[in-house]
Amino acid sequence: MTARRFIALALVALFVPIFASAAEKGGKVKTHFAWGADFGASIDLGGDEMTCIDFDVMFGMRRGWIKFLGIGAQADIMVSNSCRSFPLYAEFRTNFRNSPSILFWDLKLGASLNYLEHNHQQTGLFGFTGLGVNLARGRSFSSHIVAGYTFRQRRTVVGDEMIHDFKDIHYASIRIGVLF
Repeated sequence: MTARRFIALALVALFVPIFASAAEKGGKVKTHFAWGADFGASIDLGGDEMTCIDFDVMFGMRRGWIKFLGIGAQADIMVSNSCRSFPLYAEFRTNFRNSPSILFWDLKLGASLNYLEHNHQQTGLFGFTGLGVNLARGRSFSSHIVAGYTFRQRRTVVGDEMIHDFKDIHYASIRIGVLF
């Protein structure tokens, strides 16, 4: 399966819940604009010295049991080298209930623009899944902390003088954020 086909199928799977009926009192479905930001860190599990600091922004909607469905952009700045990654993704967040709860599930799928060592650039798959805890909640906002697993695809690059064996990166990630 090609990367484009995988991303297209993932986006279709994420946006299908928009049409699910999440009826609230009175039988009306209410959809609200939502946006948010996260800040966190990701620890490289493979020992490739790619541990990074993460910044996210996201825009989308919330509706019934769908706590967030939208798109986002992230900046990952590696702390031990000059590599950078910029994932662009579709995000789905739910607690599988129409009422508020403490726990929720977060899923992000998309593409990562990777700027690697020795001036190599490539695009690969990006994915994140994690379990979140709501810290505080008001009528129009919620703050949260999310812990999970992040995947970033990288490929081997054949250069003029040498071969750079860039392997996929696996992270343990933790983020704190707010959603309005």
